[in-house]
Amino acid sequence: MVNKSVFPFFFVALLLLGSTLAVPSVLAVKDPREIDTHPPIHIKKFSGISPSGYNPQIIWNAYGFKNLTCSHTTTTDWNDPNLCGHGQTIAIVDAYNDPNIASDLQTFDTQFGLPSCQANSCLVKLEPQGHAKTNSGWALETSLDVEWAHAVAPGAKIVLVEAANSYLNNLLDAVDAGVGQGAKQISMSWGGSEFSSESSYDYHFNSGTTSFFASSGDSGSGVEYPAASPFVVSVGGTTLNVDSSGNYIGETAWSGSGGGVSAYEPRPAYQNNFNPYGGRTIPDVAYDADPNTGVAVYDSVIYNGQSGWFEVGGTSAGAPQWAAISAMANSENANLVSTPFGTGTALYGAASGAESNPQTTPYVSNYHDITTGNNGACGTMCNAGSGYDEVTGLGSAKSDSLIPYLTPAPTPDFAISANPSSLSVASGSSVSSTITVTSVNGFAGTVSLSVSPSTSASFALSSLELVPGGSNSTILTVTPTSSGTYAVTGTSGSLSHSTSVSVTVETAPSAPQSLQGTVGDRQASLSWQAPSSTGGLPITYSIFRNGTQIAPSITTTSYTDTGLTNGDTDTYYVEAVNSVGASIPSNTVSVTPQPVPSLSVAVSPNKLSYSTGSTAYITVTVTSGTVNISGASVALTVTAPNGSTSQSSGTTNSNGQVVFGVHIPKHAQKGVYTASAIASDAGYLSGSGTATFQVT
Repeated sequence: MVNKSVFPFFFVALLLLGSTLAVPSVLAVKDPREIDTHPPIHIKKFSGISPSGYNPQIIWNAYGFKNLTCSHTTTTDWNDPNLCGHGQTIAIVDAYNDPNIASDLQTFDTQFGLPSCQANSCLVKLEPQGHAKTNSGWALETSLDVEWAHAVAPGAKIVLVEAANSYLNNLLDAVDAGVGQGAKQISMSWGGSEFSSESSYDYHFNSGTTSFFASSGDSGSGVEYPAASPFVVSVGGTTLNVDSSGNYIGETAWSGSGGGVSAYEPRPAYQNNFNPYGGRTIPDVAYDADPNTGVAVYDSVIYNGQSGWFEVGGTSAGAPQWAAISAMANSENANLVSTPFGTGTALYGAASGAESNPQTTPYVSNYHDITTGNNGACGTMCNAGSGYDEVTGLGSAKSDSLIPYLTPAPTPDFAISANPSSLSVASGSSVSSTITVTSVNGFAGTVSLSVSPSTSASFALSSLELVPGGSNSTILTVTPTSSGTYAVTGTSGSLSHSTSVSVTVETAPSAPQSLQGTVGDRQASLSWQAPSSTGGLPITYSIFRNGTQIAPSITTTSYTDTGLTNGDTDTYYVEAVNSVGASIPSNTVSVTPQPVPSLSVAVSPNKLSYSTGSTAYITVTVTSGTVNISGASVALTVTAPNGSTSQSSGTTNSNGQVVFGVHIPKHAQKGVYTASAIASDAGYLSGSGTATFQVT
């Protein structure tokens, strides 16, 4: 990976002793890793506690955003589906950490009445190379990018990806991380000198899900990377002029706008009719960039001793706002992606006709053609002109026309539904469902209906007429002989949609399954499984003993029959019952109740008297009649003269015994102790026993 440092492209207007300071442009070097890392900031004006420069309302007005059907304000929050960019994710890729971006964006939103973009929901920060240090110049860049992407597309989620530093390898990793976060648009307000192997890094921008936007540079004529990549939309700069009401007057080329012919990237196909050179030319489009017509940005990270409101320009301002334009188009189903040069093809396609006549549509409808101004003294290539030029590209967006142009017209269609879609009916009876077809995207015409199977089903109307935006219904009547699903299909030309109606024919339930009986003392415990079919209706159970019903309307799958005579055998079966009738009987079981034997428990200390500090060994023996009971659970409680107790538990061995060792502390109370044991085992009544011993 080339370790190439790059620079954010923006201009800050800061009044500082009445002078203008400038950082030299990026130097050309053989090894791109030799480029120093520092932001090329031109400082002119700082406005302090109140914003100056163009605000969002002016930009919305000038570039046509206010005329869109989507909204930039809401009474709810950023999830409002009516907001521009709803459902999209814009990744802002910058270097270093801006610790205050969430609160700075909140200040910006409050100032201009924008929907709040809360941290960890609307605004998500990502640091793929770990937590980076803060750089005040890049923090101002981050504020510009995040605030103005949100200002133009307030319904979009913003993922801020902060690279560890400004080297190209880390920034490209950050780009990949943005794509991995599901961003459909990525803004890159940075770049550096071209280098001979740059095309080998273009794969970072070749995506079937995402568009990429990069600033063309702020040093005038010249080509920067990644703006030179044919997979990236390069954004140049203009001077935007508006009247006192914020209405668009015109634009001229900004002198700092990067542009020219790439030394290493070939001309992409979408530029064939616009670009006479063999190499890729930049920029593709333009946006307001002149710091004298800059935008208001709030940044609380101290920059050159100042924090608050700045007036900021540069091609940095254009990249995030063009990413927001793409988000608005994609929100309307445009599906702009970079591969194979898809976004570039769409943007140049929206300028169709400008190749031979810049006054033709759709070019004049979709773009402001910037025809005056220059970015250097290199002749024609440095001068803005009619149609495409290497200073302002195709021009700036007339967004209220360009965005709808990029959005494909929705295909007329229809939807079909059934209500109800699940029915129950007695055998031999009929049942009905309402079938409704609804116009989608202005569909109008005849929808023909069919049903399968058709032998027991019919429509009141077999075809329905629809008008744009309307709906129509008919009745499907079914007289089924068995349960099943009816597929209803509507067809109009090549369009076909289906719905289904499930019909259950009500019958008596099938028999309960796997009836079992368990012997008890003068009782029989019965359990069974539900029938394989309930007949489509709620069921209960009836219990029969020796052929006589003894318990109707049982709602569970178990029953205990009590009051029986031990030694007498009784035979049981169960029937399932619904409103249609009773099932055939389940299997039968015979149960002969028997007395439950009880356990006898003997407790035997190994001595009658113990001294303090010794151990008493207490044997518990469990029997039933003459049989020693192994595996019985025994709980032993030892109670002292003062009433305090200690507990132990164990299980009897093959001899029916368990031995407990009870330690008698040195300071134990003297007197008579009682050892009580309770034993239990399946199939037996529990038993208990006690014994006493002396502590001296």
